[in-house]
Amino acid sequence: MSDIVISVEQLSKSFRLGEMRRGHTLADAINGLFHRNASAQAAKEEAERRTLWALRDVSFTVRRGEVLGIIGRNGAGKSTLLKILSRIVAPSAGRAVIDGRVGALLEVGTGFSSELTGRENILLSGTILGMSTQEIRRKMDEIIDFSGIERFIDTPVKRYSSGMYTRLAFAVAAHLEPEILIVDEVLAVGDLEFQRKCLGKMNAMTKGGRTVLFVSHNMGAVSELCSHALLLQRGQVHAMGETAAIVEEYARLQRGTVHGVTFDENENLPASMTAASVTDVHGNAVTTVDIADPVVLNVTYKVREPLDGLQLSAVISRNMNEIICTFDSDALESIPFHEPGTYRASLRLPGMFLKAGNYSVRIATGTPDRLMMEIEAALTFEVEELSQNTHHKGYRKERIGHVIAPANWKREQVG
Repeated sequence: MSDIVISVEQLSKSFRLGEMRRGHTLADAINGLFHRNASAQAAKEEAERRTLWALRDVSFTVRRGEVLGIIGRNGAGKSTLLKILSRIVAPSAGRAVIDGRVGALLEVGTGFSSELTGRENILLSGTILGMSTQEIRRKMDEIIDFSGIERFIDTPVKRYSSGMYTRLAFAVAAHLEPEILIVDEVLAVGDLEFQRKCLGKMNAMTKGGRTVLFVSHNMGAVSELCSHALLLQRGQVHAMGETAAIVEEYARLQRGTVHGVTFDENENLPASMTAASVTDVHGNAVTTVDIADPVVLNVTYKVREPLDGLQLSAVISRNMNEIICTFDSDALESIPFHEPGTYRASLRLPGMFLKAGNYSVRIATGTPDRLMMEIEAALTFEVEELSQNTHHKGYRKERIGHVIAPANWKREQVG
């Protein structure tokens, strides 16, 4: 028996961006008879302009018991690939052959019936996977205990928070004995303790010979869990190999990101980020700063309807895989209520705070109960010892950790 459980060959997936206009009147139909050839050519050109290739000629294999991390920027095709492997969408070309029962945990909102309770959804999920009622009930207590939502297990899941939903969804996917577990970036919804439980469970599954496909923007989790990684870029395979090498290649690509970026607007969101930049304190764009100088992260965002409690978040990571710190705007009360309009927010990081190295910033916006937009590695910058005097007061290269953050010690004699 072959130890290859997933074989992807020349896989491609395209989407149509909107629908072409069509005639709906008799006059339109008659007119079309005289312009059929021209219309056909125009329709073909219009179709090509409206075609988005989410994946293009993707090929790879996964062996039994392997943990494959799938990484890449937003829009690289990661989620589309997982949906094809989970048989949620069909490919436009190529094929994906899977040998084994698949348990998939994709974006929050898929997989459960909103009108059923948590307990009923566990039964439904097990039945879909081909398990007997006796087998499911034998696993029931273990699933509920792992999820940590015992009090709400007989409540319809439509009343669950996103965190509760994710807890139960992961517990179901991991405990109903799938041979292949596919996990998208939903662990970000849970708290740190639950994330550690999930990583531990996936580790235990792989030691038992099961296969895991893991999509995450947390390079630390990918490095810890995955033996190999696949890097997607613009819907194509950029690189595949041992995790450490692929994460380093991903970091190298991100370091090439410009210091100022604009984002595609989503007019359907109540608020969305439109641009971001890295500058010095004078507003000059920078990609590299001296260790002693402040650096300013700027985010421009648009609010389309009155919002209460809108927040910004910046997560700073070193080398794409070590989260250094998170800065949330919820402590700022200067603009707790947003009227429609365009705003610009700035976060100033002091000098002598970050040690020398390459840093990336994941930025997000939303309200306490809804994440509206998140861009991983939206900004990158480098901290270096540029000045002639590298022996800055209170700084030592060999100091453990990535943050200098000097503190003021006070001393008094007590005896």
